[in-house]
Amino acid sequence: FFVRPLSHLPMSAQSQDRARAAQEILKTYETMRADLSQITAKMLELDQDRNEHSLVVNTIKDLEPTRRCFRLIGGVLVERTIKEVLPAVKRNLEGIEGMVKSLSEARKAKQKELDSYQQKYNIKPATQMTKQVQAAEAKKTGKSGGVLA
Repeated sequence: FFVRPLSHLPMSAQSQDRARAAQEILKTYETMRADLSQITAKMLELDQDRNEHSLVVNTIKDLEPTRRCFRLIGGVLVERTIKEVLPAVKRNLEGIEGMVKSLSEARKAKQKELDSYQQKYNIKPATQMTKQVQAAEAKKTGKSGGVLA
């Protein structure tokens, strides 16, 4: 994000207030982006857990129910039968899928909130600004920026 410090110029009280307000807006924006990143990271983690649980269910569902298997519960490896483990793993899988769904909805809501905040205060990420500057330079020089330019 482009915020130029104008420390070499004397600032009036009004311009100092505006600078503080702009800093608060950017701070809030960064907090919202961090929240969105945390939600996304949690979704990815749960998605991996869901894949692992699905793999386990698909692997043991066709085995005989009296066959013994091992399950890690709270850091402790316990011996059980497939008949005991399969329903628990399926329940956990359903719980994970529910969490992924709710996090997906929360992420969409947070993204919508972030987009509206970004539009309200005309915040442009640095990548977007760079693209705009490159497009303006290309337009000024008459180059299209294509491969064969």
